[in-house]
Amino acid sequence: MKAKMKSGLALLLFLFQPLALMAEQNWTLADCTRYAAEHNLQIQQARHSTESAEVDVKQSREALFPSLTFNTQQGVNFQKVEGQNIGSFDTNAKNPTYNGSYGLQANVTLYNGGANWRQLEQSKISQQASQLEAEMTSNNIQVRIIEAYYQILYAHESVATNLEIVAAAERELERAKARQQVGKVSQVEVTQMQSQLEQNRYQLVQAKNSEAQNILSLKQLLQLSPDADFGVDYQSFGSDDVLKLIPSVTEVEEMAMNNLPNLRAAELQVKSSEMQVKIAKGGYLPTVSLNAGVSTNNGNALSGGFGTQVKNHLTSQIGLSVSVPIYDRRQTRSQVDKAKIQLANQELEAENTRLELQNTLSTLHLDIEAAQARYRSAVASEESARQTLEIMDERYGVGLESMLDLLTEKNNYLKARQETLQSKFTALLNLEILDFYTGNNK
Repeated sequence: MKAKMKSGLALLLFLFQPLALMAEQNWTLADCTRYAAEHNLQIQQARHSTESAEVDVKQSREALFPSLTFNTQQGVNFQKVEGQNIGSFDTNAKNPTYNGSYGLQANVTLYNGGANWRQLEQSKISQQASQLEAEMTSNNIQVRIIEAYYQILYAHESVATNLEIVAAAERELERAKARQQVGKVSQVEVTQMQSQLEQNRYQLVQAKNSEAQNILSLKQLLQLSPDADFGVDYQSFGSDDVLKLIPSVTEVEEMAMNNLPNLRAAELQVKSSEMQVKIAKGGYLPTVSLNAGVSTNNGNALSGGFGTQVKNHLTSQIGLSVSVPIYDRRQTRSQVDKAKIQLANQELEAENTRLELQNTLSTLHLDIEAAQARYRSAVASEESARQTLEIMDERYGVGLESMLDLLTEKNNYLKARQETLQSKFTALLNLEILDFYTGNNK
């Protein structure tokens, strides 16, 4: 009884685990990818395709065995039966007459050019390819989740930055109003400060909307309702995370080619097409089949009971049939030619897959290098802009600079901060995708 209660409790915990995770509101990237693997509709559809391929394997395997069929026919015949005297009827004849027949037939293909065996091998190859294609679908969804997740992190940090900017702008406006009261600042400058504050507030609203929109996109990938209670585990990143060393392009390609299923799936499709050519060529060869059967019948016009009738009328047969193709109006030749064309297309598709994968990895590698260089430059520019703004603020405080000059330097500093933020998360996103492609995130 205790064991059953523990099992039931474990089942309930498993079923309500997603709900508990949502309530905690601290979804990590790993939480999102795990949840999507079980709930994303596209991933589930890909699994169904794999299950269908498994059914094809079972069907191809069973095709090697004999078929067995039972058939029966029951009939009643209503007919007048004439006696020996013309114009009279034999009153002793059975009318109506009843009869039944029963048969059991077995058939097995002994040889058909190896088509059945090759179809079994082809279905196994297709099953493996289907599994890899399902993995590709899952990978595509995971990359989209990574992109959405890092967009949320970027938007969240952008919100935090804009909150600081708004708070600083409010303090500057209060300072300007205080200086206006003592005659050190004109109404025009106060109005400029007020306009700057409103612009900063609008940018804050945009940042919040961007974060909300990215959260909604991530919910859609996780198949969560738009109003589901959901939050992200906002982690912080330092310069070491952004500027970490990455392998060479050659090393990246080697690791990704071994980790990703794309090229292996394409190669399996080539093997499947090669097998299809062999299956088509089997149409040139004879087909040898063995068949056997047993049949009997009964009826009310026969003597004896049912068991006796069935036993006395039992017949059996066995036969061997050979079919040799002589001329099939080019059907087999056409099938072979089409199979060869399909094979050539699959070989081109495999090569195209390899080239596209190489191009994607090379581009990603270049993007990371560019983003890291951009980040280094942005950090330096931000520090320079910050120092310039501090100097300008001090000079403005003693009346050596105008409000316009101060606002100009402030905008330059805000642009520098935004550039640092964008380059930072561009690099982090590409690094995360690179780790996923190479398998270093496992």
